[in-house]
Amino acid sequence: MSDNLLRIGSSAVMASSTLLNTTSNNIANINTEGYVRQRTEFEAQILGLGVGKGTTERLVNEFTLKQLRRDTSSYAFSRQYLDEANRVDALFSNPANSIATGMNQLFDQFQIANNDPTTLANRQLIIGSSEALLDRFNTMSTLVLDQDLFINQQLDIYVDESNGYIKQIAQLNKEIASYGTGASRPIPLNLLDKRDEAIRKLSEMVEIRTLDARNGEKLVFMATGQSLVVENGDFSLLAARGNPDPSRKELRLQLSGNTNVIRDINVKQLGGKLGALIAFREEILDPTQNKLGQVALSLADALNEQNKLGMNLNGELGGPLFTLPSFSGFPYQSNSAGSSLTGTVEAGQGSKIPPNDLRVTVLSATEVQVQAVDLKGNVIAGSEIVVTVAGFPATITADDAGGDLYGFSFEINGAVGDQFEFKPLATAARQVGMATTRPEDIALASPIRIDQTLGNLGNGKVANLQVTDTTPATAPDYGFTAPAGLVNGPWTVTYLGSNSFQIEDNVGNVIANPNFASANYQNLFEEAGVDVGFDFSISGIPSAGDTFTIEFNSGGFNDNRNGLQLAGLQTDTTTTRLNALSTPGGVNSASFNQTYASMVSLIGERTNQARNSEAANDALLQQSKLWFESLSGVSLDEEAANLVRFQQTYQAATRIISTSQTIFDTLLAAVR
Repeated sequence: MSDNLLRIGSSAVMASSTLLNTTSNNIANINTEGYVRQRTEFEAQILGLGVGKGTTERLVNEFTLKQLRRDTSSYAFSRQYLDEANRVDALFSNPANSIATGMNQLFDQFQIANNDPTTLANRQLIIGSSEALLDRFNTMSTLVLDQDLFINQQLDIYVDESNGYIKQIAQLNKEIASYGTGASRPIPLNLLDKRDEAIRKLSEMVEIRTLDARNGEKLVFMATGQSLVVENGDFSLLAARGNPDPSRKELRLQLSGNTNVIRDINVKQLGGKLGALIAFREEILDPTQNKLGQVALSLADALNEQNKLGMNLNGELGGPLFTLPSFSGFPYQSNSAGSSLTGTVEAGQGSKIPPNDLRVTVLSATEVQVQAVDLKGNVIAGSEIVVTVAGFPATITADDAGGDLYGFSFEINGAVGDQFEFKPLATAARQVGMATTRPEDIALASPIRIDQTLGNLGNGKVANLQVTDTTPATAPDYGFTAPAGLVNGPWTVTYLGSNSFQIEDNVGNVIANPNFASANYQNLFEEAGVDVGFDFSISGIPSAGDTFTIEFNSGGFNDNRNGLQLAGLQTDTTTTRLNALSTPGGVNSASFNQTYASMVSLIGERTNQARNSEAANDALLQQSKLWFESLSGVSLDEEAANLVRFQQTYQAATRIISTSQTIFDTLLAAVR
């Protein structure tokens, strides 16, 4: 009997000691990151002879653990996205940085100059405001570019961190697999804790999924299906230079054992901090930079073209106020040697520039295709423009494309299949410059004046004089001559009666014979089918023989008619393009301020969405943590109670051994 008591007591002491060790270990590791609470369970020995085999295990619910990883990825994504968005939002919400304020100040100076066109100081203020506006464009675009460079740096850092976790998981997999799955060599529980914690930290970088292998390994996959950790191996993330844009970091997968094995990553559902950086770049950073470039180019082109339609303070035809840069396309790595693409804003086409990058493809020896791409680099269906060329190298313009080549003309050289990514808007706001700093070059006056003869008997008057093209004409065409004048000017307009007119130059050559069906004399040159770079209408009812004189506006420095047109560009709703695709009957244009306001609104909207998403995902993550820790976390109160209970059990077990000893001694004494 004493032998059985001794066996029972000994097993009870050992079991209680193990339970005390497990509880003490839980308490000791309460602040250890990734530690999962352990519990030891015993089996009763057969025939009631004490405690049998004991097993120490981790208290973890696999479903809860996976939910915690998913919520960790979601929160990391929204937190990282919000951090990046807040920087850009603060940048553009500061009134001191407002491009809209700079544009309004420039147009205000035009209004002031229009009040007294001959004052040089007023014109100088236009030059100063133009330079200040370009400085704002340059500053804001540079700050956005800095954010882009920062994204590249963060991608490198997070990729390195992710690779560290991937390699750690793969190494722990090997160690765990080396123990096998049998009872003879139980897996150390701390290895499982370390592996789960490494997987959790990896889930902060990218959203992941896991599978259990038969040998005890954890296989880790991205949410998009690409493998990160496989049996007996792993893939590393690689932040590679983009193709074709080398300044744009792109993510790849590279097999650790063979660096030649590289796989593309579907970044649309990447998740985590890495996914947030990619999403922020696509949804906020790229659209912001593109809109800045679009407004800068369309504004500069519009002011250039309108200034060229006027007469400056020197009595000459106006010239451009701003210089517009040329842009090189990025060739794909698969392109033929020597392929190249250069694009420039075509004069007068700035309003047709969409807020998109373009893809230019050599379809054949005689065809070039230009397509607009969205923010994810996908071609926008229906945006294809195919231009026929005679061979390469070739120059293509809007005229070759039926009037719309997205605002650019191209010089291209390449072979069939060559492709180029054309991204002018990313740098345009930093590259627009001043073409002149002379206040005299501001062309506020109209280059044409039309006077009615004092002896006219009718009440016909000149109305709606519009100048459309001051390009110096070449004989036999009629129009302007450089630097100031009309071909064989002045011209004489004579009303012949019966709704007919005759326009002659100063040597008697007939320029046009407009004939109208009624007494509605609108756009005389257009009615006659003649283009001389300007047009006008006659209001009222002239008498037969009444004449009007058309001449260059020599000495008309106090004229502000073109200045009013320049100032009117501020509210013109056709100066910027909303989308690459135009819907019949739809609105596809806006003013400069409307386009800029839509950009700022987009930043604010996306930032607010990110703020709400971050709050929601934080709440979900805290709930998942509480759910996980309710089982796997260490509770000091619970462990303290267990410590007291197991201590009492240990003391009671020692009493069994003591009782066994007493009985044994009694038996010995009885047989002496």
